[in-house]
Amino acid sequence: MKTSVLWNDILTKGAILGGVMLASNIAETSMLIYGGTIGWMGAMSIECLAVMALYCYLVYRFTSNYATLVISERKDMPYFTYGNGYSYAVMISILAGVITALGSHIFLNYVVGYDNYVTATINIAQSAISQAELPSAMVGQYEQMLSAIQQQEAPSMMSKLFGSIWTYLLAGSFVGLIVAAFTKREPQMFDNQNEQNDEQ
Repeated sequence: MKTSVLWNDILTKGAILGGVMLASNIAETSMLIYGGTIGWMGAMSIECLAVMALYCYLVYRFTSNYATLVISERKDMPYFTYGNGYSYAVMISILAGVITALGSHIFLNYVVGYDNYVTATINIAQSAISQAELPSAMVGQYEQMLSAIQQQEAPSMMSKLFGSIWTYLLAGSFVGLIVAAFTKREPQMFDNQNEQNDEQ
């Protein structure tokens, strides 16, 4: 199979996966900043579970479609190995991580503002602390932790990029283990030999 076809497919499917994950990230950030209540945390949890399921489905769907493409190119002995599926799932996940990191960095720092994000996070945490029956010592520790978060500078684009790549590398590696098992197609050597014998 041509290398250009492989990279074309990886770039296309990785971009789609990255766009979906970025949209999820923006939705979660928006719910946190503009929702501003503990109730929205429940909606964020549901959204996180839904997008995790969608991520797994898309990785499987894209890998399965790629397997079909590869098999159609290998007419003499059509096959798609476990390693082919695994490496493909990991590569599109890494690309999705790059897109998610860059897009979320721009959205967080230049659209909504990092200070607004931190303020919203602290407000929700303080609201949760005030509603919970915690010992005064623990409340003081939480307040110190929130104060430290408020004083931290916004993470750089490079740190966010590497963090996202690492996260999606782990996710792609784990999901890829399962996806590759379902998408592999072993070469049918004996069938090919039988067909050749029949033709003779």
